[in-house]
Order: sequence, then structure tokens, then C-alpha cells
Amino acid sequence: MADVLLAGYNALVHTISPLVHRVFDPLHLTGVGKYWHIMLVSLAVHHLISRTLPHLSKLMLPGVYGRLSSQDKRAWSVSVLCLLHCVFDVCFVVAYLGNAALSGDKMRGRDGNLEIYLSITQGYYIWDMVLCIKNYKDYGPMYLVHAALGVYALLILTSGHLQYYSLVYILPETSSVFLNTRHLLKLAGKSNTALYKANFLIFTITFIGVRFGFEAYHSLLLVVMTYNGDTGLAYYPFACFIALMGMTLTALNIIWLRQIMTATYYTLFKSNSKGNKTQ
Repeated sequence: MADVLLAGYNALVHTISPLVHRVFDPLHLTGVGKYWHIMLVSLAVHHLISRTLPHLSKLMLPGVYGRLSSQDKRAWSVSVLCLLHCVFDVCFVVAYLGNAALSGDKMRGRDGNLEIYLSITQGYYIWDMVLCIKNYKDYGPMYLVHAALGVYALLILTSGHLQYYSLVYILPETSSVFLNTRHLLKLAGKSNTALYKANFLIFTITFIGVRFGFEAYHSLLLVVMTYNGDTGLAYYPFACFIALMGMTLTALNIIWLRQIMTATYYTLFKSNSKGNKTQ
């Protein structure tokens, strides 16, 4: 049975891929035709996990999950899935920080295994963008912009352009590990514990250190290189987009930093604080 399903899957991929290439290759997005099936499978898996998490949470943590409201249960499932994804992201990206092919040519250096990973993570970003659209009234425009930039950037990165910058813009998910842990601790009623406060302090430090000390720094360097036309063999409009995306993310991080610093004050020095949702 498994062999039949695999053969059918491969036949479907073989049939559709030329059509996808025909549409996206003229746009210099060759990775879409090569990895579209991985992206869709990843999206389906993320959707399946999001549907399964409520049942697993009820089974494994009946005392905590059972007392949550319907809205908080949805927030719990989203935070768990985001946490799992962020851990996956950070582990994979850290392993590639010293990759000679990428650091040696930041514009056109490429790695096939990295492209597969980016295709997998694209499934999450599409899932996240759909979530932001469905919950636009609650999340607002900044989260939708953040997700949409990620989706299009990954189409560029999987096509062999500026792959080094996938490390620059995904490594900041390190802070999101602690952010989502904070959400889960808060939902579990642990917001007054030392663990919650220590986690929030680490989150604040990593947010500032990684997103400004690493991401914003490399974003600024890319802006300068793009402005000077020093983009090597990379498709110039893509270099402009990635540079603009970096500046946009930095602007969003500045806005979120103000919220974070306010929440940090109330978390560490005031009791019964009311935190803000940040990325």
C-alpha cells in the first residue's frame, strides 16, 4: 500500500512540476517548481499538528488545559506549534552558521540540504500567514506583514538567491522560543513564578541581542551593498527586496521592543502585570 501511495505521489509531482516551473521560472523563482510539493506537504503536516494538539494537550495536561477558555485553548495550541517550529528552526540554522559555501558567497552561495529545510519551514510560514489573515482583528497588520514577507523571502531563498540571509532572518527565532514559552507559562497560570520571570528576562536579552546585534547589523550591511550595486550574481530585484525586508523587520522589532520593555518592567518589578503579544 505504501509503495502504491509513494508511486502515485511521485507521478503527481512529475506531472505538475513542469507546469509550476513554466509559471515561476520566468520570475527567477526556480525553487518553487523544484520544491512546491515539499512546501505543500509541510503545510498539510503543520495543519494536521495544529488539529491534533488540542487532543494531545487534553490527554497529557488535563489539569492545565481543561481549565482554559475556548480562546485560551486556541492560543495554547498556536503557542505549542510555534514553539516546536522555532526550536526546529534554531537547531537547523545554528548548524549552518559556519557553512563555507554560504558565508563565502553571501549572494549566490547555496546548499541543497538547506533548500529542503527552507521548503519545510515554508509550510509553517504559509500556515502562519493564513492564521494572521483569519485572526486579523486580533493580531493586526504587523503580524500579517511579518508573515507575508517571510513567505515571499523563502520563495527567493529556495531559488538559490541570497541563501546566507536565511540564517540572518531565521536565527532571530531564538527569542521566539522564549516568547512562546512565556505564553504557555502564562496560560498555565505561572506568571508570578520565578521560572516565568527568568524566561522573560532571557527572552528580552535574546530579542535585543539577536534581532538588533545580528539581524539588524547584517540587514544594514546588505542595504549598503545593494545600494552600491555589490550584489554579485544575485538577481538584483531580489537583493533589493531582501534588503527592504530587513529594514522592515528592524522597524517592526523597534515597535515591539517598546512593548517588550514595558512588559519586562511589569513582569520583573510589578505583580499582576498584563503582557503584550509580540513576535
